[in-house]
Amino acid sequence: MANLFAFWEKTQKELSEIPLAVEQKTIRSSKTYRVDQIKFQSLFAETVTGYLFLPIGQGPFPLVLDCLGYMNHVEPFTMATSFSQWTEIGCACFVIDNRGQGGKTPDNAPYQTVWHEAPLGRGFLAKEDWYQRRLISDHLRALALTQVLSDIATDQLFLRGGSQGGGVVLMVNSLSNIPILATFADVPSHSNLDHRIETGTGSYQVIHNYLQKYPEYKKTVESVMPYFDTKNFVQRIHNQVFISVGSHDPICPMHDFLPTYRRIDAVKQLYVYWNKGHDGGGERQLAREKARVQKILQGVRHENSNL
Repeated sequence: MANLFAFWEKTQKELSEIPLAVEQKTIRSSKTYRVDQIKFQSLFAETVTGYLFLPIGQGPFPLVLDCLGYMNHVEPFTMATSFSQWTEIGCACFVIDNRGQGGKTPDNAPYQTVWHEAPLGRGFLAKEDWYQRRLISDHLRALALTQVLSDIATDQLFLRGGSQGGGVVLMVNSLSNIPILATFADVPSHSNLDHRIETGTGSYQVIHNYLQKYPEYKKTVESVMPYFDTKNFVQRIHNQVFISVGSHDPICPMHDFLPTYRRIDAVKQLYVYWNKGHDGGGERQLAREKARVQKILQGVRHENSNL
């Protein structure tokens, strides 16, 4: 286990030596929210593009760092309503285009081992090379960026993600020392990876197919996966964690997430949506998360008023 965390400590040191090189500009304004495009540098000096959705009013605002699902990207002029649930309750929301997944963040740095059109199929024969290292690093970097944004209350941060994003926010929460009030992970991926690859579920089918063709690399892949498997890291989380799963999810199976859930030692809650697939709780779960964020923030404000 020490080696797993040492790998990420080395990665974060590498990140810290790359200038953020922040560029921020307002690209849309309405009566209820503002959208800023923010560019910053991350691993391999790649320029990451993100979007900050801000309520209209006087900041600083609590912030939800939202991580997108696989192969989704932000359309800031048409997808603002996807994040309006946060601005409606006085929170900002920051979301980045995942590199190489169809948005404005490219994946330009060359891979040293294997390359595939599907991002998860890139570099998985070495822990330093796999796409997941880039993706998690970008979100660690995005979280660090929140600490220098003038409109953000840096002590009132939440993490949220679904599917790919659910697994990523659990990794970020485990690896970062930045305090988080709560993390929300819906139908999370990136747990129990050896089994995910063996059964070829969801985005891990690309690695499953590779090993069907090249079985001699099975041990190599098995040596890489522990460095990215949420079940090996979540014991480091100390804030509240709220999870939702679909009992019949064929993409990110519930039974593959349970080994991660059992290892979370923090205050935690699991919502199981019975007979539901990868959509999980959908809008119902989002409403639950919105209400939970409001309740947590009310508690914070009450504590601050008594100081």
